[in-house]
Amino acid sequence: MDSPIEGSISQLAALQELDRHRREKTELVHALEAEVAELEEALLRQRDATRVLQNEREVAEGRRRELEAHLEAEEVKMKDRRMRLNRVRNEKELQALRREIEVSKEANQLVEEELLTLLETLETLAPKAAEAEHALAELEAASTAKVNERRARVQELLAEGARERERREQMAETLDSALRQKYEQIFERRGGTAVVEVRNGTCQGCHMNLPPQFFNELQRSREVRLCPNCHRILYWRPAHLEPAVPER
Repeated sequence: MDSPIEGSISQLAALQELDRHRREKTELVHALEAEVAELEEALLRQRDATRVLQNEREVAEGRRRELEAHLEAEEVKMKDRRMRLNRVRNEKELQALRREIEVSKEANQLVEEELLTLLETLETLAPKAAEAEHALAELEAASTAKVNERRARVQELLAEGARERERREQMAETLDSALRQKYEQIFERRGGTAVVEVRNGTCQGCHMNLPPQFFNELQRSREVRLCPNCHRILYWRPAHLEPAVPER
């Protein structure tokens, strides 16, 4: 039958294993939430990039329509001016009309040059925008599935964590408050390993040999002893007993 101190340390070992599971789940939740944030950030970047290309394409298309409409209107006006040339008999009016036709031709030529440049831009811009839209659609489909999967897993882990928290509280209540506080301090400082076994006079936490006198006292002691090197709670069992404290 275990002594009270052996029973307490065995309880601490069980509590430690549960705390490790809880810590691992918490870390997994954080990792999954980070993945979700990364996926959403990538999706946001793609949406922004796609929106920029779409806006550029829409502006260019709008300007193209504007220029084409202007040229069509000018063509109608030019036909009207040419018809008027045949009816004008006054030399002054004739010269003025010819000058108006020349100015319109020059202006239309500039418009045509701008339209040509714009069409060349659209030849490059339209495929880029279409490619971005396609990439966005694929990313949205893939990201939605991954985000939903990870969020569902997070909810599962949180539910499991809530149940384990209740178990943990029940287990912790059975321990001496001072011993529990010491355990929790060591657990946090030592990366989740507060209770370790001593084998052949060696601490299994830091793998350092214990002083012979200390080891002898540990075997006879009815008090909780800490490793002189790593300050973890030590647990020694006679060699014929099965290990009771899980190694990490």
